[in-house]
Amino acid sequence: MFKILYRLLIVSLLFSSSLVMAKQDLRVGVGNFPPFFVEETQQGLFLEITEAIFKKLPEYNVKFIYMSNHRLLHEINSGKRIDVACNIFSDSQLDGFLSAPIFRYTDVAVSKKSAKLNVNKSADLQGLSIAAYQGAKDLLGEDFKKMALANPQYTEHPQPKETTYMMVAGQKDIRIGDINIFLHDLANNHYKRDVKLDAKDFIIHRLWPDVYSHMAFKDEKLRDSVNTVIKELTENGTIAAIYLKY
Repeated sequence: MFKILYRLLIVSLLFSSSLVMAKQDLRVGVGNFPPFFVEETQQGLFLEITEAIFKKLPEYNVKFIYMSNHRLLHEINSGKRIDVACNIFSDSQLDGFLSAPIFRYTDVAVSKKSAKLNVNKSADLQGLSIAAYQGAKDLLGEDFKKMALANPQYTEHPQPKETTYMMVAGQKDIRIGDINIFLHDLANNHYKRDVKLDAKDFIIHRLWPDVYSHMAFKDEKLRDSVNTVIKELTENGTIAAIYLKY
């Protein structure tokens, strides 16, 4: 009887070991793009969502590969360096498969409370000096684009913290970009001012609906598995809780 139990134990251990060994390595490309993906601290809003998704797919051994946010599309299209890319927009020239919408951006206009600006629509921005993120005029609707093209005081900048600094320093009336990035800039003093400011010193003008980006895959079956998990985590409130945390 002892010998039988011993053999069963050995078989069980070997089987368990083979399952661990059978894990498939998965290279997931993410942009070093605070506060969504932060390489230095291995944290971030979008990173936490991605980790929650792959916890539901334990058959994969996930390795995050950080790179410029602008390199992600090229790398997933080539398929040489990564198997999955996070933060790809639906209008990208993707040679692969997109997940359901998962990563949320909330673009807003921000002004100093002391400026007492009344901004309720894109047309109200005309005549104001504006610092926006690169490409904003092509992403925020026709009314905004019309305003931007007609406004000589409208500028776009590759680094979001530049737009925060310019508005806080009084060089611009309005900063346009994602609210999470703005709050991250405030919390980390990216505006480089002696006086510490927080959200109560500003007015958030919500002029546009949220937009979403996706995960991109070379493998369609993996995409389908991830979509199933996204649906589950959406329905049980896990993803909403992560957004609320940030």
